[in-house]
Amino acid sequence: MKNVMIIHGYNGIPKVHEWLEETLKKQGYKVTMPQFPTQESVRYKVWYDILEPYKNEFNKETIIVAHSIGNPFILKYITKNKLNIGLYISLAGFCDSFQVEGKEDLNKALKDFEVTKEEIEQFRQYMKSSYSIYSDTDHIVPLEVLENYPRHIGAEPVFIKGIGHMGKKSKVESIPEILSIIKNYEQV
Repeated sequence: MKNVMIIHGYNGIPKVHEWLEETLKKQGYKVTMPQFPTQESVRYKVWYDILEPYKNEFNKETIIVAHSIGNPFILKYITKNKLNIGLYISLAGFCDSFQVEGKEDLNKALKDFEVTKEEIEQFRQYMKSSYSIYSDTDHIVPLEVLENYPRHIGAEPVFIKGIGHMGKKSKVESIPEILSIIKNYEQV
């Protein structure tokens, strides 16, 4: 069975993840969407321990869709465990350091999830194909940081105008481009 893992970000599961899960299940995919603690409870070690029971679901055909801070998390997790995956799609992904003014809990989490240059370099070898979806209206991650992410990890950049951070505040309920990427990947 085709396996998709969806990794949410700092604020939990946004509408776009719910839409993606429902759509992919209808298409015959097995979808795993672990629920991690959110906001002030976001800690790398806690998230790592929650994902551990799913480690056997990672294989050369696994598709991962990660949002926001879920991207550095999954990058660190995959490299630490040397897990091969098929397709990786980042939504508002980043690996450069940055701070968000007035968001001390988020800044603490960003620091906890920081990735090293070595992890970034290693991550490239564990996936067959990768795409990085980002927007010009992201209110959390600076545009320059979003534009750098696909370069750092060797992903195909996918710029979509006006969809913000793709989380709850952005009110984006679907991103059809994700389905197109998956469909094209499956046809190769």
